[in-house]
Amino acid sequence: MPTPKGLDPNQNIPLNIFLRQEIEQLQTVLNIVRKTMTDMVAAIEGTIIMTADLVNAINMVFDFRVPEKWQFQAGAEISWLTPSLSGWIKGLIDRHYQLNSWLTKQGRPISYWLTGFYNPQGFLTAAMQEVTRQHSEQKWSLDAVEPKTEVQKEIIGGEDGRIEKTFNVPSEGVCVHGLYIEGAAWSRNEKKLEDQTSKDPFQAFPVIHFTAMSTAPQTDARPAPGRGKAEPQTRNFYECPVYKYPKRNDKYLITKVFLRPDSASNDKQKDAAPPNGILPKYNWRLKGVALLCTKE
Repeated sequence: MPTPKGLDPNQNIPLNIFLRQEIEQLQTVLNIVRKTMTDMVAAIEGTIIMTADLVNAINMVFDFRVPEKWQFQAGAEISWLTPSLSGWIKGLIDRHYQLNSWLTKQGRPISYWLTGFYNPQGFLTAAMQEVTRQHSEQKWSLDAVEPKTEVQKEIIGGEDGRIEKTFNVPSEGVCVHGLYIEGAAWSRNEKKLEDQTSKDPFQAFPVIHFTAMSTAPQTDARPAPGRGKAEPQTRNFYECPVYKYPKRNDKYLITKVFLRPDSASNDKQKDAAPPNGILPKYNWRLKGVALLCTKE
């Protein structure tokens, strides 16, 4: 596989390691599905004993539900959670397509379907590791960087890993798509949150660029005349959580994205200011605005 610019090809590439781990996890799920289906057929034919687990699996497939062994192993989640068998099978096909395309095609995808990863937190961490290595000359270290996000204008439709459009991507970091915003809407022109007007509670969200920025003190750098220290992205932006499923808890929290809570100009801020003197970013927090990887 080609080595990204700024990385040493003699070292292990973090995202390549992540890809191997995702393929191994998907292969584990495929082996479980294959064995379950083979045993179900053999049990129906009478060549093996019909156990309680096989009876349960047959009944769940008959009811178009996902057998428990396909989603959990020893109480741990091993795949994606969907209420219907058809949705789970579609997720299997889409995840295989994304990983296979990433592995076989020359070059990396311009954007990644975040929902299609078993370990999305590991994906973002690997991306930050690569950015840190690309700044090795500036003495960046992984424990002295923090995530930096920027919402792009492009929207990649579809709940799968297929990308049917091209756009310019930054040289560092990764772009992800497939997210939905709940509790608000996103203005693509002004790049800010706005009140939701559609009856659909879930709205497709544009592509997000994830990268990293150093938090180490700059001893040699001096601020420009007339300007103080740059404010961090977290100060005025809404820290929007990204969840793997609509069920919001720490178990399914992937990361947080910094979204502009109001317009950039002061006049628009006054016009759209929330009542009772609430700061815009707290206003969206009270409304429960979040990004979701899936709608079910």
